[in-house]
Amino acid sequence: MANIRDVKKKIGGVKGTQQITRAMKMVATAKLRRAIERLNATKFYLEKLEDLVADLRLAAGADSKIHPLFDSRPVKNTAVVLVTGDRGLCGSFNHDLFKYTVKFMDKLPENGRHLILIGRKGHEFFRRKNIPILGYHSDLSGPADQDGVRLAARNAIKFYTTGLIDELHIVYTGYVSALERHITSRRLLPLEDHTLVSVKSVRRSCGILFDPSPEKILGSLIPRYVEGLFLRALLESAASEHGARMVAMGAATDRADEIISQLTLSYNRTRQAIITKELSEVIAGAEALAG
Repeated sequence: MANIRDVKKKIGGVKGTQQITRAMKMVATAKLRRAIERLNATKFYLEKLEDLVADLRLAAGADSKIHPLFDSRPVKNTAVVLVTGDRGLCGSFNHDLFKYTVKFMDKLPENGRHLILIGRKGHEFFRRKNIPILGYHSDLSGPADQDGVRLAARNAIKFYTTGLIDELHIVYTGYVSALERHITSRRLLPLEDHTLVSVKSVRRSCGILFDPSPEKILGSLIPRYVEGLFLRALLESAASEHGARMVAMGAATDRADEIISQLTLSYNRTRQAIITKELSEVIAGAEALAG
């Protein structure tokens, strides 16, 4: 009977875990929907901001001194902004980022590589590595964390303008759909003209008059543009994380169903074997008394 009690206890434990995973899947689904809404709303703002920066850059002229963030210099120190999650239970979401970033950092000179970490999981992993950490920020993916995103972006800009770093990259998980994501890396600083100016910008900017001058407007818009790039990376990473957690918890719930079925089958077989044995003993006893 002890064996039957153990199996029954395991079934109860798996059912309890399944309730938790099912609830976590529902929560992740709701958070994913809100994250997608924020991402779609922000994409429109960032597209218009990028168009405006491109128009101003074109109107200012290629030879004009625009902003220190456009100034390139020999690269001796490189910083990588890594955007990870703050929590686990999301499959290989964080592990894939760690693996990609380690390979990326291995290509850089050992004395000229730095990290800026956004997300608790990234900090827990890289604090044990021999890579200098210039900054760490956590819990920036919520709707009330605009000030934190702005602070992280301004700190990165300060590192570049003061000469502490000569190049800034960002690594994050780009959002495609709830079931698909891909790790994205791009260079943030120095800014490049060819990433901003397009044929569409050339057509739009013809005949436009700016007051004050394009240089002055750009001076105030460029920091906001970099902040927007940070914000988009964070929102895409948050949506990808919720999607990965939703899939992982769905898979865990389905696996719990399989385990419960296997344990139930084992429980029924064991119970049937015990009943059969008891019946055999009763019949044997009855025959002995009758004989």
